[in-house]
This record gives sequence, C-alpha cells and structure tokens, in this order.
Amino acid sequence: MPSVVNLPPGCRSLRMEDGSRYVAAREGGKVTVADHHAAAIDRMDGNGTAGLVTGAFRVFGSSKKAGRWCRSCQPARLWNAWNLLCPRCNAPTEPEESRYQ
Repeated sequence: MPSVVNLPPGCRSLRMEDGSRYVAAREGGKVTVADHHAAAIDRMDGNGTAGLVTGAFRVFGSSKKAGRWCRSCQPARLWNAWNLLCPRCNAPTEPEESRYQ
C-alpha cells in the first residue's frame, strides 16, 4: 500500500536517492510514494522539522481516540473523547467502542 507524503511550502516534487521522482499537482501539495521510499523518509534526521512528513496510515491511524456518545440527543450524537458531558443537552456521554484496540 503506497504512502502519502506532505511536501513543504514551495516544494512541488521529491527526488529520491535511487533517482525516482514524485511530482505533486501544486507546490506544498502531497505525493504518493512507494512504501520503501516512505520508510527512508521516516528514517531521515529532522523529518518533520523541514515540513516533509509521511502520512502512512499504518503509523498514524492506530492512535485514534474513541469518541463519546450522547444517547439523550435524538438522533444520538458522537462527540470528542474529552466530552464527558454532552455540549448540546448536558447529559452524560458514553465511551465509543474503539476499532483500533
């Protein structure tokens, strides 16, 4: 599965050491790179400080926090994980079952 890389502002393409080149549709856009290139980017010192960040789902998707449901609202509403009380009706919320455990 390919990974997405966010390019820093002003940058439109990415050239890898093996000669591969990835071109974004616009400056500061995103490019889809092969997994082995995404792994090389992740190993670079200072990755992220210069604006080059991989958006590999396998890395970032597993840390999603489960939300909280308000069953008093009709229809039931899903709020953020930190909403212990419903912002709309002030009723207690229930934890959502996490799909990422």
